[in-house]
Amino acid sequence: MASGLMSIDTYALLAKNYDLLMKDIPYQRWLDFISVFAGRIRKTGVRIVDAGCGTGTVALGLLQRGFMVTGLDRSAEMLSLARMKADQLNLTLPLLQGDFSDMQLDTDMVISTCDGINHLLACRDVIKFFRRAHACLSPGGCLLFDINTEYLYRRILADNVFAWGIQELDLVWHNQYVAPINYAEIDMYTPLGKGCWSKANFSIIQRCHQVSTLIYYLEQTGFRLEGLWENYGRRRITHTAQRITFVAHKL
Repeated sequence: MASGLMSIDTYALLAKNYDLLMKDIPYQRWLDFISVFAGRIRKTGVRIVDAGCGTGTVALGLLQRGFMVTGLDRSAEMLSLARMKADQLNLTLPLLQGDFSDMQLDTDMVISTCDGINHLLACRDVIKFFRRAHACLSPGGCLLFDINTEYLYRRILADNVFAWGIQELDLVWHNQYVAPINYAEIDMYTPLGKGCWSKANFSIIQRCHQVSTLIYYLEQTGFRLEGLWENYGRRRITHTAQRITFVAHKL
């Protein structure tokens, strides 16, 4: 690694490189899965709120499939990139800045992908999100979200250090799992030229939510669980599943 490190805005850097970091996510499979349940609500005009939309990849994919999508995220940098991507595609994507609990829209479906629920560290915040989703949804509306599993935190991330490079981006991930909280300290290096690199350091803190607990919260907030899927795919959940998708409906 060359010398000459410079400090820059870490959140802006994360947003700028977010799509590169997420390039291996099987978005098309996710979009196919979400579209199936959205299509069951009615044939046309299905309204979807993407809570924690990030740079808008999922929201824009659903918009291109004919759904009426609104993106919600608390990061202004992420929303700026989502808006830029929408402009490049000549699409109109309404975007709102705020937390999950800020939803005030009437909608037919609420989704939260990319383990957004794991970022809710307090159980009361999960319940609050479920209640807000329930209040926003039309009768029979759908709540669809995914979580990182205990297997991922305990067996894969654990107390390990990971280092990898993606194109011109280098990362070092220092992980610590103290159940139920997972702490990740990430160093991100990008080249500036002439032997200089920029370095950003940021933390990601997530909570490992138990499946049974989330099912209980859904039931207590007025939802009926339709089922669980492994990473938007298999209906049978294996013991090595790293991502589980929930689909529930408003009673």
